[in-house]
Amino acid sequence: MDSTAAIGILGGYGAVGTAVVRRLYRAGVGPLLVAGRDPARAEASVESLGATSTAVRAQAVDLWDASLDAFLARCRLVVNCAGPSYRVLDTVARAALRHGVDYVDAAGDDPLHARLRAQGGADEWAAASRTAVLSAGALPGLSGLLPRVLLDQVARPIRLEGYLGGVASLTPAAAGDVLLARGPEHGIPSAAWEDGQTRDRALEPRRGLRLPAFPQPVTAFPFLSTEAVRLARAARIRRVHWYTVFGGEHLAEELAMAWAMDDTETAGLVRAAEADVRRHGSWYGQEFRLWNGTDDGPPTRTLTLRAEDSYELSGFLSATAAHHVLAGHVKPGVHFAADVLDPLSTVQTLATDPVAELDMA
Repeated sequence: MDSTAAIGILGGYGAVGTAVVRRLYRAGVGPLLVAGRDPARAEASVESLGATSTAVRAQAVDLWDASLDAFLARCRLVVNCAGPSYRVLDTVARAALRHGVDYVDAAGDDPLHARLRAQGGADEWAAASRTAVLSAGALPGLSGLLPRVLLDQVARPIRLEGYLGGVASLTPAAAGDVLLARGPEHGIPSAAWEDGQTRDRALEPRRGLRLPAFPQPVTAFPFLSTEAVRLARAARIRRVHWYTVFGGEHLAEELAMAWAMDDTETAGLVRAAEADVRRHGSWYGQEFRLWNGTDDGPPTRTLTLRAEDSYELSGFLSATAAHHVLAGHVKPGVHFAADVLDPLSTVQTLATDPVAELDMA
């Protein structure tokens, strides 16, 4: 592959895409192509970097016409930050493979992975010596990677608890993904992992919960994600309790109502998230608690992440995945980021990054 070809960031002027562009540019990776449907926003993103015209350029791309192929013909790797991911699905990934371009997706998640595999995707990517890394965001992504650092430090992991969430504004694309993140391809509400299998209706919400990852009491709703199940199986953990955390009341209520009414309109979620931010501020956290040998008493090890912006965290991991792919550290094929990025080196890098605070005990 031509080493002078560009690194494309699709949706490069959005919340996550902007973070990816900034990180890759500061690391000297390039040339970069900032792409999306709105050329004015793409140009503004480039200008905000103060970059030379050869280092970063803008390109207008519509996923649904020939401009996507024209864009990918200029790339050696594309980082897909366009959304909502439930609508994009495998459109960009399949086009990338046609052009022999490696692929990193800030989202993607299980539906994309299943879609690629259903079409022979995993073997096809490996046969073409091309790499696709999916779920390279804060959640899923870091949520499956961070607990692996704790798991590598113990001999007999018995029980793992994960708490993930906070208060943040939602872009329309992110709201769409939140709204559609239900069904068995994403996870099971109120379920737990017990002795090698999913146990339905095992857990209740935890209200007024105080944890170091969050600056105020939160409500934690049990949700056994497919990412948590993959982690449990890989590490042979006996018991996993996984929770989605809400720091405000408006978004949780609006989301529950939208699901009950089978509503696909995102404006209500965006307004509810903004109402929570106005009242509680903006913050995000992930906390993992691991018991080794026995689940009696306090946890053996804990890892706490605190951040102001989950979109910046997603940008961090997507950029990290791009670095790994470009360096040849990820073998060809289709992978989840948490399965192929090195947990310890990623955490060590994140610990020195201003995007987050990390504590391990």
